[in-house]
Amino acid sequence: MDSGERNSMGRELPLGTRPIALSERPSRRYRRVSERREFGLPPWVRLIRPTQWTKNLTCFAGLVFSGQLFRATSQREALAGFWAFCFMSSAVYVLNDIVDRKRDRLNPRTASRPLASGKMAVSSAAVLGAVLFVMASGLAWSLGTACVVSLGVYGMMNVLYSLWLKRVVIVDVMCIAIGFVIRVMFGVYAVEDLPTPWIVLCMFSLALLLGFAKRKAELVSQVNRPSSDARPVLRKYDSAYLDTLITMSATMSVLCYGLFTVASHRNPTLVVTIVPVIYCIMRYLIQTMIAGKGESPDRLLLSDKRLWCAGAIWIAMYCVIMYGNINLFAASRLSFF
Repeated sequence: MDSGERNSMGRELPLGTRPIALSERPSRRYRRVSERREFGLPPWVRLIRPTQWTKNLTCFAGLVFSGQLFRATSQREALAGFWAFCFMSSAVYVLNDIVDRKRDRLNPRTASRPLASGKMAVSSAAVLGAVLFVMASGLAWSLGTACVVSLGVYGMMNVLYSLWLKRVVIVDVMCIAIGFVIRVMFGVYAVEDLPTPWIVLCMFSLALLLGFAKRKAELVSQVNRPSSDARPVLRKYDSAYLDTLITMSATMSVLCYGLFTVASHRNPTLVVTIVPVIYCIMRYLIQTMIAGKGESPDRLLLSDKRLWCAGAIWIAMYCVIMYGNINLFAASRLSFF
């Protein structure tokens, strides 16, 4: 790219980026509507970010994939695991806002956060974070040692992320991906089962896709913003490089899920469920790389009806095949499977 290229405002673009087409720019109306919905909430509710709890739905993966979906005890254990992670993730958000409150005041997008705006005292936030941590620990303790260890590793990793790792290129996204992997493993341990390597690889590659797509959307959107309104780590990313990472992660996600369906010694008919999975990934790429809505994956996943429909079809197909014991294909006899 020539260093002399400029954006629509006449400003010279940073090295490694290109002029952004109108279709690639993030939807400002999309962000404003989401922000207005949160603005009327009490400060302490906004601080714990309940809209982010959608990420913790991955804790239910163990309930579904272990074949225990209709077992009442497992349902209660999975629900307890979900709330444990909701409380722990909210405690992490509180810590992150306490650490970043001074920097948030300089950023127009985060200046309205409860701590940055002064609507909530730091001491009150610290007490709230401690209460959430205790509640999460208590629920994890009731589910067993493996859950306590998993939640502890998640908490320690996020403390390091808040203090340091979020400023390290690539490692910042890998931490997010590992967080999702821990959620899935926690959910499996909660229902007294063990995760397969394939489900771990599937979750890791899919989370990498979400993370790198988010960084791409942030990099694109910061072209017309002040330098203070951007993550410091974005200076170390390049648009073309992120496109490569997104493509790699999307490919890994499809391959790992395909191998999960045929190589995890489950019903080989599950391979047909790869169709809605591929659609979901392609739809997400459209929304993030063309429509520019990848900055907030949780809001995108909640608002895109086609993604919801495809996800529902995938879950329905998986459950019908798995729990209905439908067999259309012979099991693989390859030794390395």
